[in-house]
Amino acid sequence: MIKCELFMNKSDISDLMSFGFEQTFTIEQWWSDEGFTATSDTPLKREKMLSLATAIAAELNGNFIESEDIWKHMQYETFDAQGNPSFVVTMDPGSIEVKTPPCLLKDIKEMATPLFKAAESAGLVAYRNWWYGIKGATEGGCHVNMGGMSKETNPLLIRPDLVVKYAAYVHNRPWIHYPFMGPDTGPEGNAMRMDEKPGFQVVKDSFAKYNASQSKEPLSADEVYQIFKETNLISEKASYPSLHKLKDPIYLIEDRAQESLRSADEFYHVSNMRVKIFEKLLDQDLPEELKSFEDLHGIGLTSFWLWDNFKDWASTVGLTPIDFKCFFDRQFPIIQYGNTPSQFSLKEGRRPRIIKDIKRRGETIISKTIDTSFKRVEIFSNKGLELSIKGKGFEYLSPTLNSKEYSYRYLDIKVDSNDPELNIDLINENQTVVESGIFNLQDMKWV
Repeated sequence: MIKCELFMNKSDISDLMSFGFEQTFTIEQWWSDEGFTATSDTPLKREKMLSLATAIAAELNGNFIESEDIWKHMQYETFDAQGNPSFVVTMDPGSIEVKTPPCLLKDIKEMATPLFKAAESAGLVAYRNWWYGIKGATEGGCHVNMGGMSKETNPLLIRPDLVVKYAAYVHNRPWIHYPFMGPDTGPEGNAMRMDEKPGFQVVKDSFAKYNASQSKEPLSADEVYQIFKETNLISEKASYPSLHKLKDPIYLIEDRAQESLRSADEFYHVSNMRVKIFEKLLDQDLPEELKSFEDLHGIGLTSFWLWDNFKDWASTVGLTPIDFKCFFDRQFPIIQYGNTPSQFSLKEGRRPRIIKDIKRRGETIISKTIDTSFKRVEIFSNKGLELSIKGKGFEYLSPTLNSKEYSYRYLDIKVDSNDPELNIDLINENQTVVESGIFNLQDMKWV
């Protein structure tokens, strides 16, 4: 075991931290092959996996071989021109999954560029088309694994205190979690926060135990693992971050359920964001005290609150917010299908999903059945104007809220299939209706 050394420069993080991704792809018309997004092994999926492996090998001037994954499913391992292992193409219940080789921040764009060229050649996309004009996240888990290129250079082994600080830092800032994950939000999701799972008090107790130990010799990664092994950061695989792999022989942090990335630039931006966080953590003596959020799944899961907080936070760590706007726009898309109003708009919101059924392979969740009649929408206009919203099935309608740019209200609703329409009026300061619109929550269309 490598001895924990507490000295590290900020520049060392980007020189030492490796990033490996589990990225997913599907077909443009995913609904045309039902099994493609429902089961692991289908004839079309095998055909597309072979096309992707062939295209990757061509981009790398290398080759590929067929092998088996841990589930005994067929996969393809690709190699570059020098014979070095590269991308691994596997099958997933919801998509085709590609495991990337680990690389440093400076090499991420060069690593990821051939993958997207190959995916285009194979007729694969990193999103799901929906009938109402939205390109949403793919099914399947896209994960970001952080570690080192070797045990000797792994910053999580050199400074295992950074692992604990990272978990607390991310927990205290939902705006660097929710906008970047796939659609599987909230309790029973694929990337749950510590406070979205049972056992949050156990987590707090373990942080207290960890802090009390800091008066002694710095803890090794194995000792950190032992303190937190009974917490939901490790015992619950579907956690964000997941410290399940912070043990020999891997020593990785797994940030689970990253939204499927759509370009080499996006691979870089989500990695650079993490580098900036770890650089910030070098200045912390102890992990931050874990915050409690009274309205975590209410206003804390609205696009405007998250975006305002992200912009403020990004300026403190040296990031350019506009580089990340695409993630917010995709997670909370504006619906422009149908007879769209001109003076107010509607976004598809996010709320914890209502899960009707879960299928597992051992302890691993392989599919979930979601009750899609439960929805959230966000309706917004210029600041100072009021929105009147009427319809059936309301669970909660927020009062008027103000972001830095807009006035908005969000609505949680169980859609009545017999009467799914929202009637919306925009009202000025004179209490005069200046525009009206009707939105059908079943069709996701302006009437």
